[in-house]
Amino acid sequence: MPGYSPALTAALAALDEDAFVRRADGTLVAQSSSQQIIADLINRLDLQPGMTVLEIGTGTGYSTALLAHLTGTEGHVVSVDVVTELVDRARTLLPAHGYPNTTILRADGVQGAPEHGPFDRIIAWATAPHLPAAWITQLAFEGVIVAPIALAPISKSGIGTRIRLTDDTTPYVDQLFPAGFVEMHGQELDQWLIPPYGIDVACRDDTGRASWLSGAWLRSPEQYLQGQHLLDNLATHRREISGPLEPGEPAADFRAWLLATRPDGLTTAALGDPTWRIGHAHPTGAALTDTRTATTMITAGDPDAIEVLLTWTTRWRDTGRPGLADFGANLTAFHDGWTLSAGVD
Repeated sequence: MPGYSPALTAALAALDEDAFVRRADGTLVAQSSSQQIIADLINRLDLQPGMTVLEIGTGTGYSTALLAHLTGTEGHVVSVDVVTELVDRARTLLPAHGYPNTTILRADGVQGAPEHGPFDRIIAWATAPHLPAAWITQLAFEGVIVAPIALAPISKSGIGTRIRLTDDTTPYVDQLFPAGFVEMHGQELDQWLIPPYGIDVACRDDTGRASWLSGAWLRSPEQYLQGQHLLDNLATHRREISGPLEPGEPAADFRAWLLATRPDGLTTAALGDPTWRIGHAHPTGAALTDTRTATTMITAGDPDAIEVLLTWTTRWRDTGRPGLADFGANLTAFHDGWTLSAGVD
């Protein structure tokens, strides 16, 4: 497989993916990620035989098995998950498929597994709002973390990061890449449409479909009420227009640039379906585009919101359409970890 290490290529060939991602009746486990996404993140770890790995998010156990295969009989993988059923399943499944070098724990991934560290590598399959301090205290010197971390203080703003230590305590980011997973949470979820944190306004229609908005401008009692009215307007009177991007322009780069620059009124949303949107919103209007192509806008209320989003698009184009490959990243310490920021390098 192009770009993957020989060891990872061999591991992918050796494992029966269906044995992990499908239940006995053939149905897919809900917490499944594509093999390509899993392999892309694991490949960034530079795993070696004998290493000890902390995995945040056991899920189906398939990624755990890949990690255990790569670390070998002299290595060990400690994997944590908040879903009891997944933990119990993986505890049985992994040894049965030849991976006794695993320990599966029911725990909050933010806290890691302090009793089992230090770890040579840490990998996460959920988006943390910031880099947790616990991960750094459990990471061995010259260790590596691969994890999605929120790039802006709004929901659905996760960006993939590879993090190293400059000394025993100071982390730095040496790589940014596209990666999107559910927000990290300490409790089992019974639904996936409303993120577990970062939502400022939410509602459901008569059929139970959820809509929500997330934006710093919503975080006061008065603005919350205005946001609720705007969300109702989007749910009942929205219209669809073309833009802001032309077909073929890199939507992922545009999204990353918006998250990095954090312009006033930046808002993420979902409007009754699993499609995450990003754009501009203010108390009387919104213009939001999907994150896959960004060629169609959903809008309601004041048309000024459309003009703002188009102005952002022009600014992005005028600066050369920068994306993650053009960004440098910074980690800023605060009381329980580090927040991530980025900009054109």
